[in-house]
Amino acid sequence: MWFLVCLVLIVALTSASDNSSFDQHNKPGWDPKAIHPCTIEQITLTDFLARYGQQGGLPPLFPRPLVITNSHNAKKNNNNNNKNNIHKRNQQFQNITRSDRILHSFPDNFTVTLSSSNSFSEHSRTIPLASYLKEVNRNPTNPNMKSNENWYLFGETYSSEWKNFLRSYELPPCQACDNKFDENLIALSFGIGNSGSGVQWHVHGPGFSEALHGRKHWILYPPDYRPDFHPDQTSLNWMYYNYSTITNMEDKPLECTLSPGDILYFPNMWWHATVNVDDYTAFVSTFTQEHLFVETKQQRILY
Repeated sequence: MWFLVCLVLIVALTSASDNSSFDQHNKPGWDPKAIHPCTIEQITLTDFLARYGQQGGLPPLFPRPLVITNSHNAKKNNNNNNKNNIHKRNQQFQNITRSDRILHSFPDNFTVTLSSSNSFSEHSRTIPLASYLKEVNRNPTNPNMKSNENWYLFGETYSSEWKNFLRSYELPPCQACDNKFDENLIALSFGIGNSGSGVQWHVHGPGFSEALHGRKHWILYPPDYRPDFHPDQTSLNWMYYNYSTITNMEDKPLECTLSPGDILYFPNMWWHATVNVDDYTAFVSTFTQEHLFVETKQQRILY
């Protein structure tokens, strides 16, 4: 539950916003299913392991976002061997999380808690997982839906059933992700969303997000650049009405669309928001306590 406490930070950081309403008078122009630029540094898994493998993975408190990609468009290397290496990772977990198979991993009539898609995720709704999967398939999100009309499975996956389900997930390659070192320093959260769903701008501690099925678009700003948004505005609405009017490239967020097998590292306290692209988008986020990891490691060295 510690990682959920981190999300409380978003309340203090976003409640000061003086935006009383959404600015929907600007000309819209963003389609989640279009091809979008990736302005975040990308690296293939093979190159990543060559650079960081001997250190045990990505060092803690890495200062910038990074995408470990399976895409043939990766800037560093585009050979099929790299792509295949990444596809083998979490292949079993990808199989059990398919839309036509995920129900087999849970008891009959298993219920899930959905969160609203505003910055606080403050509203919730509990329904059977089977019912939610039907909603995902038939109710794509549109830009003018309010955040309390956009329900989303994410962050409420810490019950014993979810923990057992997530045991077969292979953690991202990072030093602070080594649960043999201290399993209490990481927490996993599973998510499913439909096209256009996502979470509005917020901040918390560092971690990773891995796309399993469908594509997921990420936008990020550094901690000292607070984006202009309303906490009850959906992320799709922000992209549709706000992002499309940013003309200065220096003011645009860093962004990238993750494909299945891609992993994003989001640094500590960076602003970020997400928009799920495809009709069934499933992913896992790994929240890390990297400050405590560094402190604990230093204490073990000393004693």
